[in-house]
Amino acid sequence: MSANATKVGLEYCQDSAPREHMPPPGCEDYHSFTHISWNWLVNLSDIKQKQRLLEGWDFTDAWLGRELDIAGHDVFYLKDSARNEYAFQDFSYYIPPSRKFLQTIHIASLAERPERLIQLGTLFGSSRLHLRSPANYALRKHVRERMAFTNPHLVRAADAIRTALGGAYLGAHLRVGDGVFEWNAPENMRRAWWKLLLALGLPKNELLALEDALFPEDAELAPPELTPDAPAERTPHPPLPPFPPNAAPAPKLACRAPLHRAPALVRLNAPLFISTDAGAAEPLLARFTRTFPCTFFLADFGREEEAAGLGALRGAADGVPLARFVRPFLDAMVVGHAWAVVGTERSTFSAFVQDVLWRTYHGFEIVQRG
Repeated sequence: MSANATKVGLEYCQDSAPREHMPPPGCEDYHSFTHISWNWLVNLSDIKQKQRLLEGWDFTDAWLGRELDIAGHDVFYLKDSARNEYAFQDFSYYIPPSRKFLQTIHIASLAERPERLIQLGTLFGSSRLHLRSPANYALRKHVRERMAFTNPHLVRAADAIRTALGGAYLGAHLRVGDGVFEWNAPENMRRAWWKLLLALGLPKNELLALEDALFPEDAELAPPELTPDAPAERTPHPPLPPFPPNAAPAPKLACRAPLHRAPALVRLNAPLFISTDAGAAEPLLARFTRTFPCTFFLADFGREEEAAGLGALRGAADGVPLARFVRPFLDAMVVGHAWAVVGTERSTFSAFVQDVLWRTYHGFEIVQRG
């Protein structure tokens, strides 16, 4: 982390507007990032009872020396050149790395390092940890269970949006905006569409006929291959209560298109909330908006955001407005409260929504991967 990432000495930038055309010198990137405490986002009180945690806002060499009395030679840097370079396992026999990770490191070998500090590049993605020890498995589960967002402002906003959606609604977490998700977007959207309608109870033959009718351009396609989710199947949950056949958004919330009138399609009038990195006008999302006339996005709920006070939130350390940074969390919370939720294949955030948020909000055991 570079020294200026702490924003020390840039306090005067707080008075500049986030998108100011000519910001004061040194303030060009001031509003482009901020820091929030883990305690602001989630409840770590249970974890702190068993594990000492030290939050750092500044990991420069100077801070490590001043606060922890750790010099550069006493740090082991495990530098990764790619996000999926390292996986970690707690068992001694060798398992070749999965196609997702390039190298595997035995956790015990890190414990034997002589340095006082081990600095890792990233631990993003729970499947990075390959665990066999029951104690380690239980510990990871305990930590992941505490990753459900608990910030009161976000909870109030999510509850208000859930009420506006009518309480019973469907959810989809759809990534289409960049990298592998952009390249595979058409296939991913079709698979997610199929999974959502299967969850709603449509038989495959009816689903194929519906797809042919709504999307004649795809009429020659065979049904997509839907790979079973083995980790989720290893952690089954009780059956959900039936989805209400009369589910509808609150009267103040207008649907995007006329409701279906054909008896066979009435169930598709159910509210659908889409959490996405694209806008409502994204053509790839038309498969959902044409199927579900009552499709909604986070941008449709500015009133609920305002009532929850999101616009007034500021970073404690730098005064930067937080609303645009925390909206993805709110987006995930709303879709996590849906009666059923589908995600985007290979998206870690989608997996978090399905494995942790959705399961936690419905009172089910979370899913672990790795």
